[in-house]
Amino acid sequence: MSRGVELGKEGKVIYCDKCQTNYPLPSKELKCPECRSNLNSKYIEKIIVDEIPNGLESSFKPFIYSMNRYIVNVLKNLDTTKKGINYKDLEIYKNRIVIRQISQDNMICATYHNYGITSQSYYNLKVKKSSILEFNNEYLLGLLNSHLFSYFFIKSFGSYKKLFPRVLIEKLKALPIKVPKTTHELLLAQKLTENTKKILSAIKINKNLFNNLQITSDSLVFELYNLNDEDRNYINEFIENLRNK
Repeated sequence: MSRGVELGKEGKVIYCDKCQTNYPLPSKELKCPECRSNLNSKYIEKIIVDEIPNGLESSFKPFIYSMNRYIVNVLKNLDTTKKGINYKDLEIYKNRIVIRQISQDNMICATYHNYGITSQSYYNLKVKKSSILEFNNEYLLGLLNSHLFSYFFIKSFGSYKKLFPRVLIEKLKALPIKVPKTTHELLLAQKLTENTKKILSAIKINKNLFNNLQITSDSLVFELYNLNDEDRNYINEFIENLRNK
């Protein structure tokens, strides 16, 4: 698990002619964070763009600008050639789960994406290697976007002042991720994986189908964690009430 590129969502950077390198645009005074010299506003540049300039295609990579649960809404383009900007290892942005720091309707907001750089307001999570075929990215995504995990997150990290807190790495690491082991758990995990793949395909085209598939995912997750009907109904009602606020 890792955060994205150390850059604001708007992608503004500024060049220090003394250090001869770029830095994310400071939020306050225009001073170099390294040498503390004054920075010239004429060197401010925006490196996240809608359209790639002609002839510079090799310098840009897809950038996830906004997303909701199960779907990337807007893809832009990021210049990955600026010296001084910490882009991280570009391999972390391939075939992984993307998790937004800010909730959606008081629920964990995650999706799967094959390649797109993110800002530091998002986390990138993937199963690098597993001897258990059923423990995969789609299975994890099904867990993260379930009612049960949002309920657990709220009850574990929320407060009376702020019901759904910002999602932080240490909180994600505290989630009770179940690695399926028994024959029954492996079967449920396989079904959850298949259902998650259907959701990823359906969300763009059929809202009713998506809602029904999400109900199926929640049911599979409840069964994985051995919750009885009373607890399931309570959690579903709790989440629905939050979403309707």
